[in-house]
Amino acid sequence: MARTPVVTRDMVPEEFRDAFDELTGDAGGAITGGPGSITINSPEMSRRRSRLTAYLRFESTFPKRIQELAILATARALDCPYVWNAHAPAARREGVSDELVDALRDRQPLPEMAPDESAIINYCTEFYRSHRVSSSTFQIAMEQFGAQHLVELTALMGNYAQTAFFLNAFEVELPAERSEPVLPVGRG
Repeated sequence: MARTPVVTRDMVPEEFRDAFDELTGDAGGAITGGPGSITINSPEMSRRRSRLTAYLRFESTFPKRIQELAILATARALDCPYVWNAHAPAARREGVSDELVDALRDRQPLPEMAPDESAIINYCTEFYRSHRVSSSTFQIAMEQFGAQHLVELTALMGNYAQTAFFLNAFEVELPAERSEPVLPVGRG
């Protein structure tokens, strides 16, 4: 169980109930797991955040393989088992090699990668380590993705960093059913 209780409609101030209803309609009136179970504590913020997440995940036109790889790099950098568990299977389905996924998870030397994979891994890694991206790494990423997609990939990284903040700070538990080994945290 997370550090906050499951939010029910009666717990929400009247002025935020429309947002609560919009967000929980498909879930039967309550969100009991994942980042939504935390963000629903602020229904209007959650509604606005969910629109950006939906665009970045489902409407942007950058390749899903690179999108999932950027999410995994973020999950690894922020030691977020929940995001890792949710996205490692998707990354594998989208064509990220098992060797790359496993090496990222275990903080092992990375296998040879396609140029676009290398570009996003280097971009993410540099940013999360130094909070900056060198000119050469930026230029390579720009050549691989173009300005629009690089902006969107950077926003995706920030969005999933925020997601990891919620999940880690509120100690959201992994679902019981999962196909991935638990992400090792607290080292490296």
